[in-house]
Amino acid sequence: MMKNSLLFPVTLTIMMFCLGIMVVNWLIVPLPDWSVRSFGLLMLADLPVLVYSRIKFCKTINKKKRSF
Repeated sequence: MMKNSLLFPVTLTIMMFCLGIMVVNWLIVPLPDWSVRSFGLLMLADLPVLVYSRIKFCKTINKKKRSF
């Protein structure tokens, strides 16, 4: 249970960090190609884990709401 409860916030934090780096690259300062590609790969790897953890998180919340 502890592993599932931490997975969603960690993956969400990683995704927000990567998106922040991409916004900095797009709006403020152009970053080197290797860093943009690295963060893009990290986002690509993080996306399925984020979806999986979100589904597990929602199922856990729904079970807690139904049980009194």
